[in-house]
Amino acid sequence: MKNTFAILLLFLAMIGNLCAQQLQQPLVEVPFSNKGYVLLKSGQVVEGTIRSTNSGRGINQVKMEDTQGIKHTLRAEEIQEFAVAMNGAVRLQYFSERGSSVKKLLSKDQPTAKPKDFIIYRNTSINGEKELLLQLLNPDFDTIFEVYYDPFARKTSSLEGELITWTGDKHRAYFISKNGAPLLKVKKGNYKKAFTFLFGDCPHLAGLPKAKLMDLENHILYYQNYCSFN
Repeated sequence: MKNTFAILLLFLAMIGNLCAQQLQQPLVEVPFSNKGYVLLKSGQVVEGTIRSTNSGRGINQVKMEDTQGIKHTLRAEEIQEFAVAMNGAVRLQYFSERGSSVKKLLSKDQPTAKPKDFIIYRNTSINGEKELLLQLLNPDFDTIFEVYYDPFARKTSSLEGELITWTGDKHRAYFISKNGAPLLKVKKGNYKKAFTFLFGDCPHLAGLPKAKLMDLENHILYYQNYCSFN
């Protein structure tokens, strides 16, 4: 019992130094006519204006017009990373009254961090099926874990703006890859089991009682900073 209590105190103390990094708030729709770039698996970078995206479970196609005016239609299978620039119009909208209204809808287990420069999507697949692009919610601390937005997670509400739509829902599920492994769906109902799978090789976290999904970002940051065995 004393050992468990000591672990908990250590965890809480360490988290105080880590909480500056947060999971980013997910997007419902990609804003068109925004600047952005696509990094292809070949290493080529297409930079320019986003014309459209096709989506299902995730983005499966991106249409871009590059800086030379050449139009590109790119499939998810060709793309390593797709990024949407946080330009002035998007930033202004986020900080507008709509943005303030969104904040009122958020709860403790809803990501709240605002992207600084780009909203990032990466190539992945769900259950080993067709490749697609999902939004990466932890681009600032993705060394070990990559946390992706599940666009099919149950939603409660959202608010839309002219250029961008942020979720206002209480976020309920993620897809997580550890060290490049296949995606694991993590949600409130299975977090106890998922926690053991993701963090069980860290003695400090393994003894943490009653791990909760709303603390996911803190668990990742703690593991990355204090439990990485490289």
